Amino acid sequence: MNTTRSPISLSLVALGLVCLALAAAGCGGGSDANRPAAVPSRFSDAGFDPQNFLAPANAANRWLPLKPGTQWVRVGGTDVGHRRVPHRVISTVTNVSKLIAGVRTVAVLDQDVDAGQTTQESLDYYGTDKRGAVWYLGSYTEQYEGGRFVTIQDAWLGGVKGAKPGILMPGAPNVRTKPWTIAQPPGADPDAAQVVKTGQRHQCVPFKCFDDVLVIREGKASALDNEFKYYAPGVGQILNTPKSKSMHHDVESLVNVTQVSPRGLKEVSAEVLKLDRHARHTKPGVYGGSQPAKAVL
Repeated sequence: MNTTRSPISLSLVALGLVCLALAAAGCGGGSDANRPAAVPSRFSDAGFDPQNFLAPANAANRWLPLKPGTQWVRVGGTDVGHRRVPHRVISTVTNVSKLIAGVRTVAVLDQDVDAGQTTQESLDYYGTDKRGAVWYLGSYTEQYEGGRFVTIQDAWLGGVKGAKPGILMPGAPNVRTKPWTIAQPPGADPDAAQVVKTGQRHQCVPFKCFDDVLVIREGKASALDNEFKYYAPGVGQILNTPKSKSMHHDVESLVNVTQVSPRGLKEVSAEVLKLDRHARHTKPGVYGGSQPAKAVL
């Protein structure tokens, strides 16, 4: 970050020029940053309604099971600067819940380990509607270097500052389904997805080989070809491969899926609660007004 400061008079002049140049869009107050980016008409609108959601304990999606204690481990590689390094992602469905935009969500913790060091921890909050679709309602991601916290990569909650929830996994995905938005953080190009293929046979990863695999491409609404994700029924994500718009060229292949012990679930859930509390201090404008997460599922 550039910390060099200009004299106040020059700053005022620059601000005036910017206001004149952007007069048609309005100036002052920073309200544009809180407006979701426009979504192209070719993307479907699922119609978010908090009245249409199930309690987390009753939720079910065959492509993305969200049973507390389920843990996936995927390994591969990623680009860090100009280096290719070993990459591991541990994803755990916790028993932590948080009320977001009127929906009782369940928290999933993603822990990224690159070259043997934890580089990122992410909280993702999901809810499932009555049609079986898994919605993405909020996120918080911290990055680390040498085991120390360095920055926040993203932080958003549905309904806060204009952020809109989206669908991570439809209840009945098929190739005729229009592309859809996964999440619309305020002022950002929305994350989006589209079904590429259903019923793919003999898709092998280190854990085992699967049939009836679902392939979904994900990216930004303006650049959808970031990655392909592969899902096995009753298991969840088994593979991630980079596409043309990928920045870090992440490859992740499933090596294990298990149900963690009660002690292990307690430890992971404690980490989620710590991150949720930290978010209230690092991002008070987003998380400060939200209800604290609780281990209740």
